[in-house]
Amino acid sequence: MTTGEVIRRIRKSLGMTQAELGAILGYSQPLISQLEHDSAAVHDVRVLRRIAQALHVPLAILVVESDEEADVHRRNFLRASALAAGATLTAGAAARAAVPVSSRGSVQIGAADVTEITASVNEIHELDLLVGGDRLCRVAADEVRYVEHLLDAASYSEAVGRQLTSTAAEMMTAAGWVHFDAGRLNQARRYYAEAAQTATAANDGIAASHALLNAALQSAQGGFGPSEPTKDARPRDGVNLATAAQNAARRDGGPKLRALAAIYEAVAHGVMGDTGATVNAVSRAHRAYESSRGYDPDWVYLPPAALAGMTGGAYSRLGDHHTATTYLQTAVDGTAPWPRENTGWRIMLAENSIKGGDIAAGCRTLVDHIDQVNNVASARLQSALDAIAATVRPHIAVSEVKEFLGLRAAHI
Repeated sequence: MTTGEVIRRIRKSLGMTQAELGAILGYSQPLISQLEHDSAAVHDVRVLRRIAQALHVPLAILVVESDEEADVHRRNFLRASALAAGATLTAGAAARAAVPVSSRGSVQIGAADVTEITASVNEIHELDLLVGGDRLCRVAADEVRYVEHLLDAASYSEAVGRQLTSTAAEMMTAAGWVHFDAGRLNQARRYYAEAAQTATAANDGIAASHALLNAALQSAQGGFGPSEPTKDARPRDGVNLATAAQNAARRDGGPKLRALAAIYEAVAHGVMGDTGATVNAVSRAHRAYESSRGYDPDWVYLPPAALAGMTGGAYSRLGDHHTATTYLQTAVDGTAPWPRENTGWRIMLAENSIKGGDIAAGCRTLVDHIDQVNNVASARLQSALDAIAATVRPHIAVSEVKEFLGLRAAHI
């Protein structure tokens, strides 16, 4: 079911006409009809957010895979230039090439526009926690093109320019993360590198730290697995990038940001098997988390459950599976409202049990929530599940293993 079909079905279930929905949103009835027929605007997270609010449904319901025809609509829309006068509905999706060179500088950007882009950054992060990165790559890439276009083509004051540049860096980092979650690793690296450069140009240490942290995590792990590094892992690079992130955030970073940088350093040390350095970094992370100095922007996602999960992951890599289980179970229990996030910690808990020798418990952790586990739209997590299946297959005589493999095979 496409996004437009979802919108139409929900609207009709509420007994609402296209004109009535348009009146709530400030759009014409023909524009609502175009949305329900999957015009390119349904790939703009700002438009979807407004529709979700009008229909009183979670935004994640409207984020569905776009088909080939929808991609054609989006490309046609971009060529038509979303920044043309009166194109209020589609303001967030224009590519740089959409505006002719002769008209560059004609669009005036103010603080309110930057605030709206920041809201889209936060929305992408929230959606990733709900549905996973596979469904968000196109949305995030369009948003990056849009903000890059504004930097190149719009007019703005010096102060707004600095804010816009910092926000562009955050959008690039968000795009990097969802591409990483979707298994598109090369694209993720490029987004992170561009984000770090853009943040440096804005003299924004916090935004630079964000990009460096995500790059550190990818370098430490090398690929998809939530806990097991791949052959492409470069943990020494991960340590260096995490250290650079801590240096970038030292002046203004708050407790959660400093804790996040330290725990990412611990992840990289754990991959290298350096027990002393790992425990030291974990300790620094928890001390920073309990402090009160500095500023934590909205993107710093580090509730107690996430810190517990990353701590558990670090101990699991060191072979301390008992300690890891305690922390990882806390992470699972604390993330129930966010399916993708919850699934990631559940998979890591299962991996930890299996590595610790309790294969039955590891498979039971997955079987008890198999629908959620099988259906999360994250190539990274699905790859980890495939790896678990390969690991436990020789133990198919264990009933929990047999049940897990059967349910996994039925899904595939």
